[in-house]
Amino acid sequence: MNRGVETHSVFVYGTLKRGEVREVCWPHRPTTIVDAHIRGILRDLGPYPALIDSPGRVGGECWTFEPHHLAETLTALDAIEIYNQPQQEDLYRRQLVDCQLPNASPIPAYAYFFAHPVRIERALQVPPDADGICRWRPQLDQRIRDDDAHESEWTF
Repeated sequence: MNRGVETHSVFVYGTLKRGEVREVCWPHRPTTIVDAHIRGILRDLGPYPALIDSPGRVGGECWTFEPHHLAETLTALDAIEIYNQPQQEDLYRRQLVDCQLPNASPIPAYAYFFAHPVRIERALQVPPDADGICRWRPQLDQRIRDDDAHESEWTF
């Protein structure tokens, strides 16, 4: 993915999707939300998934915003995903990816990848569906309140 590419889109695959516990955390309404997929695999960390850069496909949603809303949106998501926060080790890292939309060419979008994949190598990998795409689905007993989302330390 070319770093000089401009985008106003964010790919999400877990608790920030429609109907999930963190849907309410978006600071602005998107102009569009489209089902999409990107390259990678998912590890199931219980209350939330972890995206790992690896051969495979991960399903989620591509949220597109007005250009003037993107900076504030990314700042809010960075805080949620514990990326580039003062005096905190990154939990996730924001990267630009090719996001494949249905019946369209890929578009650039930001996605959050787990910052320390070696630490979660033994976490269960989310298996792909019949169409070959991994989609995270939380168990009802694993749904969490937003303020509890990152309090667990994952040591596998």
